[in-house]
Amino acid sequence: MAKKTKKLTLSEKIKQLAEIPFSIKWVSISLFLFTMGWGLGADTFFSIYVKSIIGSGLNLTLIGTLLPIIKLLTVIPIGILNDKGMSKYLLLYGKIWYAISGAFYFWAGFEQSAFFLICAVILNGIGSSTMYTTYRTLYGKKTQTNNRSKILGVYFSSINMAYVIGALISAFLVKYLDLPYMYLFVVIFAILSILQDSKIQDFVRRKFSKTWGKYLKKQNTDLPFEYEIDEEYQNMEDILRKKNMLLLYFREIFSLSPWKKMFEAMKSYDGHMYVALSSQALVNFMNYVGFLFIPLVAMQNNLSLSEIAILFAVMRLPYLVNILIGNIGDKYSKKILITILVLFSAGLFFLLGSTSSFMAIVIASFGLSLAIAMLQPITSALILGYAKPKDKGLIAGMQEFSSKIGEIIGSLGIGLLTALVGMNVAFQFLGCALAVLGGYLLLKKLFQSKEKKAEDHQGKDIDVPIFAPQIIKE
Repeated sequence: MAKKTKKLTLSEKIKQLAEIPFSIKWVSISLFLFTMGWGLGADTFFSIYVKSIIGSGLNLTLIGTLLPIIKLLTVIPIGILNDKGMSKYLLLYGKIWYAISGAFYFWAGFEQSAFFLICAVILNGIGSSTMYTTYRTLYGKKTQTNNRSKILGVYFSSINMAYVIGALISAFLVKYLDLPYMYLFVVIFAILSILQDSKIQDFVRRKFSKTWGKYLKKQNTDLPFEYEIDEEYQNMEDILRKKNMLLLYFREIFSLSPWKKMFEAMKSYDGHMYVALSSQALVNFMNYVGFLFIPLVAMQNNLSLSEIAILFAVMRLPYLVNILIGNIGDKYSKKILITILVLFSAGLFFLLGSTSSFMAIVIASFGLSLAIAMLQPITSALILGYAKPKDKGLIAGMQEFSSKIGEIIGSLGIGLLTALVGMNVAFQFLGCALAVLGGYLLLKKLFQSKEKKAEDHQGKDIDVPIFAPQIIKE
């Protein structure tokens, strides 16, 4: 299963981070800045906030399902647009939709309006599919066989470092701010991220090119072509109107042609790609169930909003190790790692459904987050490993598509199960189902390994006549 590699110390792993392309570091700053807006309470209290507006848990399930459905309907067209070289525009559009959705979330809570909430969720879904599919494409273009998991570890760590810092700050802020005001941070940090993508990028190049010239050359400052913001596009009005890009954006989203291209392109891939995409769906299924329902478990145990924010930070904390252990998927069999981590997660879901102890909930949530934090770069790297260079944007869209399928199943399935039998039994059932799935995958892998060893042994024992090569079957 494992390749013979020298075990690296922590300091050596940190030194390896310096080898990450400068363009990836730069894009990660933009991603971190943007995600801080959601980390400062918006995502932390999402399920609690939605429930406070629309009441029942069933409505929460419906809203929680609407969000991934909107994302699912738009990720493939966005992937196609990325392959057409529109990444720099897509990043801007995605952040604009996010900023507007943050304003709608604020008004939804301020006015207790279900209509504003639905508008916010729809814009949130469009913004998410636009922006995160584009970020996946930018990261994917800088990966190679020997560094895919490591580069994707940086991607996930950038997101979750912002979530951890934001959640800890929101634990303090929520004592002084009502929940609707937390969503104004989404607007503020979306604007800051847009500035980092354009104005600040140009400022750094002009002001520091002389003083840091030698350092910048060593760090390979060339950004991906699609990410560079030319001076002619620095004016936001121009970037929205230039070459009818906004019209092309909406035309592609509402067109059926991207879906036809997807089905045609996916015909050229074998079963390995579909297994990899299914793994992505499973990981996001588990992640979304935790995101929606663990805060509600905490509420049942009478935790305060500050304590829930700290719990959210604890849940996100394991994701930070992606930057150090992201390359584990480059050293070991990705499929075996996925199987082991699914079995580990099964036990933790069962524990969450079997205890009312706050410390047990914290420990189980931390362990579950650690498993998902390790799974995300592994499944992403597995998919990228099967992707053809010309399909990087499309496959990034397919990754997001698979993720949303998992989220929809998680929201609807566990939501309805919770309504029927209660949250504790629903989590116990989920733990048992994952254990059965993990056990099946493990047994399948063991049988395949035995068959391969038997074939290898049989091949060694065959005495091959020099003049009769035809007796060997391919």
